Amino acid sequence: MSRRSFKNSILILIAFFLAGAASGPNRPAPKSREPVVITSKRMKADKLGDKVMFLEDVTLKKEDITLYSDQLIVFYDVSTKGVKEIEALGNVVVRRAGRVALANRALYYSREEKIVLTGDARIIENENQLGGDRITLYIRNDRSVVEGGRVLFYQEKSPEKRRGE
Repeated sequence: MSRRSFKNSILILIAFFLAGAASGPNRPAPKSREPVVITSKRMKADKLGDKVMFLEDVTLKKEDITLYSDQLIVFYDVSTKGVKEIEALGNVVVRRAGRVALANRALYYSREEKIVLTGDARIIENENQLGGDRITLYIRNDRSVVEGGRVLFYQEKSPEKRRGE
């Protein structure tokens, strides 16, 4: 390697590190996102780059969420080449932080980071159940909205009430 190319390499490295240091403390670091991992017995791509179907014993894992279903369809945004929506069909089970959500159909919206459950939709936490015609799970805020809902809560009786019975 000649002296001139060695000096140029050093200057490029210094410029690279200075550019990284200059943008570091002033800009917030972009939120790192874990990949979506999907497993199934079969996979079928109708239009490469547009839609992919996963069939039989489907499992989807994204960060702290695990989704199980009979069938899963991933819709891609052609312009951004990212995941636009994911539709889960048949025996849908969503697990997250001690809660289980069950439905016949789930639709995940990537941009809004929400899951909409329909078809005998319900959430189970401990022995308590929350059900409705449509349940929307907002992943970022860790909250749920139930439409056409019903609630079943179990409360333990206090010791005073037990003695008085």
